[in-house]
Amino acid sequence: MKKFDYLTDDLAFKQVFMHKEILEDLITAFFEYVGKDNNSKIITELIPNVYLSGDNKKYRSYYGDLTATKEDGIISIEMYKDTFDKDSYNKSLGYLCRLYSRQEKRIQPSRYKKVISINFIKGNYKRINNEIVNGYSLKGVISNEEINDNILMYLVRYDLIEKVPYQKEEERFIRYIRIIGSKSVKEMKKYAKGDKIMEETIKWLREWNIESDRINYQRRIEEAEEKGEERGIEMNKNDIAKKLILQNASKEYILELTEIDEKEYERLIKKVKKL
Repeated sequence: MKKFDYLTDDLAFKQVFMHKEILEDLITAFFEYVGKDNNSKIITELIPNVYLSGDNKKYRSYYGDLTATKEDGIISIEMYKDTFDKDSYNKSLGYLCRLYSRQEKRIQPSRYKKVISINFIKGNYKRINNEIVNGYSLKGVISNEEINDNILMYLVRYDLIEKVPYQKEEERFIRYIRIIGSKSVKEMKKYAKGDKIMEETIKWLREWNIESDRINYQRRIEEAEEKGEERGIEMNKNDIAKKLILQNASKEYILELTEIDEKEYERLIKKVKKL
């Protein structure tokens, strides 16, 4: 039985924030927090490994977890569950530069859109990312002057959010970071309470976990059937049912997915309540 995946898991992160309303709200909250102009709306969002335009199919696997296009820019969003290190930095910079240089062929470089990467990270690479949000641009080695303000990288330290005292009325992006960094659904609900879009993030996260369980369950059943492990199949059914009960899945859904009978379902309900 796999564990519950929270938003620091990159697959779960993609599945939740690929929903346009949630993605747009996250990005809007981010720009409000960093004090940047954010008048333009997202015109499309792209799921993993889909290039944003043109015929460059061969490059489609070289871009981040999520990519959103705006009227005046392109945004790459990455979730790093493991500690952000040199390789992670180089990977993010590679995504950023590719997005900038491989815009539509008919556009002159002087008219390229601004490209921004927002990386949710933990760890302090080179010990310089001490703020919740750390921003970087391309600068000259000698002059230290900004070379190109159309390429920007932000590193968002979700591991630092626990050190920030919680306030009921706080900036929206900070609430998102708290939800992303949460280690339980109960904790997430605390920060999302009363906010429709944020509550939707929890809903989609739970649905992703249930769907992931379903796929994993079916795979294990098929493997057990191939080996003739009837007893193993029954045990898997009960394990899946117990986990779905803990996730508040409906009785109808659990019975349909696992094919246990109602008597076994009621027995498992009693067992779960004792945990």
